Amino acid sequence: MFKKTRLFAVLPLFFAVSMPAWPAGQKSIEASTIDSSTIHASALSSTPATIKHDRKAVDELAEKLQAMNTVSANFSQTTIDKSGQPKVEKGSMQLKRPNQFRWHITSPFNQEIIAKDGKLWMLDPDFKQVVIKKQDNQSGPAAVQLLSGNASEFLTQYAVTRMSYGPEVVYTLRPGKASDLFEMLEIHFSRDEISAISMVDALGGKRRIDFTRVDLNQPIDNTLFEPDVKTLEQAGFDIIDESGV
Repeated sequence: MFKKTRLFAVLPLFFAVSMPAWPAGQKSIEASTIDSSTIHASALSSTPATIKHDRKAVDELAEKLQAMNTVSANFSQTTIDKSGQPKVEKGSMQLKRPNQFRWHITSPFNQEIIAKDGKLWMLDPDFKQVVIKKQDNQSGPAAVQLLSGNASEFLTQYAVTRMSYGPEVVYTLRPGKASDLFEMLEIHFSRDEISAISMVDALGGKRRIDFTRVDLNQPIDNTLFEPDVKTLEQAGFDIIDESGV
């Protein structure tokens, strides 16, 4: 019998904003909680119809993202819903172009999401379950295209602007049409290094991710992107393959 787990509650959040981009260096970035300062007023006051598309900003952001062939980092992700209650998840991630990534939550629970070769593996050790889905644009364009795919192609779907706030540069993305993923996504760079990702979703929820211990373009073990499903099954995990791949 199919068992419902946390995976299906967490998945939309993961695909929407969990890993859009990464630092171009190893500078430690302190985690911070979300408040009104994390989303700039200038971005919130604009609508897709009034935002001017900045071609230079698109090219500049795409170049920064495409330069990241492999990335390893720790993350702290803070979410605040309409009730104002914060939720913090911490863990680590690895990325390898094209279209390979591993997102491992270690606190407050243990969970992994891995993508490779057109498949997504969602592992929940507490529930002893693995759910396998197809990795496609419908299941997660932000994670698949912006993080590990073709950034230039992905950014054509959004109005992109660039603003400077002292040493901080913020790229703001808004969908060209109604989107279930987010109403606005900001990628923050401080002194040319990405410092945070902040987002407002269609329901008014706010989310932010901060990064530490970042390694860029260093070798990554390929086995991190290859779950041993047979071993997991022998260990008593339920394997639910919905990928059709």
